[in-house]
Amino acid sequence: MASEHVGKAKRVRVYTTEEDRVGRSPAAHAVLALLRRENAQGATLLRASSGFGAAGELHSAGLADVAPHLPVIVEWIDRPEVVERLLPRVKELVPHGLITVDDTEIVLHQPRPIRDVPAAMTAADVMSRGVLSTREDAPIREVVEALLGKPYRAVLVVEDEVPIGIVTSSDLARKGGLGMRLELVQSLDRPALDGLRERLSRSTQVAGDVMTRPPVTVEAAAPLPEVAERMARLRLKRLPVVNDHGKLVGIVSRVDLLRAAAGGFEGAPPAHRELGLARDTPLSRVMRRDFPLVRPDTALPEVFQAVIATRLNRALVVDAEHRVVGLVTDAELLERITPALRPGALRSLMSRLPFGHSDPEESATERHARARTAADLMTREVVVAREDTPVSEAIGLVLEGNHKVLAVTDASGRLLGAVDRADLLHALIPG
Repeated sequence: MASEHVGKAKRVRVYTTEEDRVGRSPAAHAVLALLRRENAQGATLLRASSGFGAAGELHSAGLADVAPHLPVIVEWIDRPEVVERLLPRVKELVPHGLITVDDTEIVLHQPRPIRDVPAAMTAADVMSRGVLSTREDAPIREVVEALLGKPYRAVLVVEDEVPIGIVTSSDLARKGGLGMRLELVQSLDRPALDGLRERLSRSTQVAGDVMTRPPVTVEAAAPLPEVAERMARLRLKRLPVVNDHGKLVGIVSRVDLLRAAAGGFEGAPPAHRELGLARDTPLSRVMRRDFPLVRPDTALPEVFQAVIATRLNRALVVDAEHRVVGLVTDAELLERITPALRPGALRSLMSRLPFGHSDPEESATERHARARTAADLMTREVVVAREDTPVSEAIGLVLEGNHKVLAVTDASGRLLGAVDRADLLHALIPG
């Protein structure tokens, strides 16, 4: 069945030559790499046999006495909002040449279906090898310092290279005297951060006092479907990877599995946010307008691309009037691409429950495992605020319900943008 994504679109053509470079890479290849990394719908690189530009110089493969600096064209077709988001970055990669944008119409779009987690791949194939670890007797301040400024939200505790525990942001907030999640710590101003460091320096707690033990691990040779099943059933975001001797060799995350199913896409880096705003600044000043969006009937392949398109690993679901009706996260997608969570296995799992009383969470997992559209995957628990809501109030809404994302709407309830915790907290950092 053809995808629902037909209709109005934008066609971008980038004209450059084989000699144009971005660093050591040809400019055209750099553009392709960017578009692939950002999960664009698709792009094609075309090599011309001859051509000339504004200077009138002819470039042709048929001129034996002239080095063939042949023209190349990157053609990219995508949704208008995606083109609007990525085009400025494409322009930065083109040192010389021409870029055109045209309106076009997609009459057929048949993407390849999202595959299950590849059974031929193992945890070792997708894991990150640069694992942050510490010792059991490491002071709490040392653990916090190791995490500050890093993309990680957890540090493994090892003994003779064997993982014996894991300290997460939640562990530090609840048991380590941090008093707040790590995301908040990273956004403190200098005096507040210095005060926190001083307080932690006086603490007698060590990593072993606050860590969760024992950590759930997976062997490096474990097939990815097995890794995905364990992660989904236990509701974990990451799993330490160990070798045959139980020693730590890496860590595999939920996003690693999703990228394996998508063919290796990487998420986008964080967008630059305006800093140094006051607490009464309205959300309209700090919200991002390029948050990934899908419709309830959007087919799974496009939902997948939208969710992993940014570091947030989420996509809002909007109706025909652009009102928010739900949210899809990487957790629901993981359940969809894990074969062991399909109905047959779930019926066996649920047979241990009293007759006629299925667990709501198990039912949701079964629905996710059979999903074909965004509506099948989405959760309706989305926190929403008006565009004139002050940042201080929005922070309370997000943290009170432990929400990661807040949708921003106009007075009629139509979506204008979204913010996450980092956006809100960055708004409070003195410029």
